[in-house]
Parts: sequence; structure tokens; C-alpha cells
Amino acid sequence: MILHARLIIISLLVFIGLGAIPARADMDIPGDDEMKSFIVKKAYEKLERHFTAGEYRFDIQPRWIPNQLLQQSPAQVLSVQLSGQIRRYTNFEVVYNQKGSRKRAEIQLKVKAEQKLPVVTGRIRKGVKLKETHLAYQWVSIAQSGESYVASIEELIGKTLRRTLLSGQPIRKSYVSRDLIIKAGDEVNIFIKRRGIQVQVSGVAREDGAKGDRIKIFSNETNHKYVGEILRPGVIQWKSTL
Repeated sequence: MILHARLIIISLLVFIGLGAIPARADMDIPGDDEMKSFIVKKAYEKLERHFTAGEYRFDIQPRWIPNQLLQQSPAQVLSVQLSGQIRRYTNFEVVYNQKGSRKRAEIQLKVKAEQKLPVVTGRIRKGVKLKETHLAYQWVSIAQSGESYVASIEELIGKTLRRTLLSGQPIRKSYVSRDLIIKAGDEVNIFIKRRGIQVQVSGVAREDGAKGDRIKIFSNETNHKYVGEILRPGVIQWKSTL
């Protein structure tokens, strides 16, 4: 009798527990595959329009989609928009119509993004000037976070590598020399701004540099050495006094 009562209680708890399990976004429900496929298709189209056609390709898989959205019909979806940058797990916003009201849902898709980029065809040492024979196009897995890669072979020809690269490695902009606009020995003007007052002194560059680089300068006017950021040819913004 006691055993029978325990079995009844366990059965009731199991029944109640099953009834209380909330629906999860990753659970299969009738018709949800059609909605998932539709959202993935729209997300793909959005990425193709957002980026240059032919230079990028994407593989997209559902990762997290709210159950409430999966229960809707594809005909109710008004738009699928990219939220933020492309990452391994990328956020999108889905706007849909539900009983005459516009609703919004945040979803997350697993995105593998690839870009057709120049890569080196063999190991190339630091200091080598790049030639066309050093380079070839290849699909490269990318994520839009941080520094960008050089996108064309034409941009790289004649540039000097600032680090050694291995075969198949794409080339970031910081990996190659930039166009020098100041060379060591050039006369420059240094703008020094402190406590709201700006003065200009003349000096001589002690290092080569491109726009945005910080180089050392010596001024005969003040008999001081400075570090400044190159703004344009012959013009330096003071950063510190040595």
C-alpha cells in the first residue's frame, strides 16, 4: 500500500514537472524549420548587400532564436537586420508583424565569414619588397574586430614587409611599410600646446615617418629633443619632451 502511494506521488510529480518545463528556443516545434531557414536566408541576403558582392562569402547556422518568433509565419517577418559587427556568434534583429503590431526579437546566428584576400605564396622575410609573384588571392576566414587586411594585390606591390610572414598568411595593414612623408634630416615645424597655449618651433626630424607615426625631432631654437606625431609633410604635433 505504501509502495503504491509512493508510485502515485512520483507519477504526479513527473506529470507536473513536465508540464512546467518552458519551451526553449532550440527545441524543435512544428514548422520551426521553415522559419529558421527563412531567417537564415534573409540574414545571408542582408550580409551580401552590406558587403561587396564577390569579395565575401558566408556560412550561417541558427544558434539562438526565441521560441515566440519560431511560432510565427515567415510571411509575418518584415526585416532581418545586422546588429553590430560580424563575429563567430553574430546578433541580428528581426522585426515581425503579430496581430497588427510590430514586434522585435533579438536572435543570434553562427556566422563563418570569409573574404578573398591577398596572401603570401611562401615564407617571406621582414624587409623584403613585395612583388606580384609573392602574392595570390585566397579565401580567408575573418572576423570584423580590430585591424583590417589589405584587400588588393595592387596595394601591396612595392611595399616593404615589416615582419616575416608564412605561406598562406594574409597581410594586415600594419605588416607593410606606409608611404613616408617625412625623412630623417627634413626640416619640420613642431606645434607645442600646453595649458591652452600653442607655440610653434622649428626642428629637424631624426627619423623617417608616415602620417600618424611618432618620431623624434631636435630643435636648435630650444636645444631640446621632442617626440611628435606626423600630421602632414613638414608638420609635427608635439607629444612629449625628451
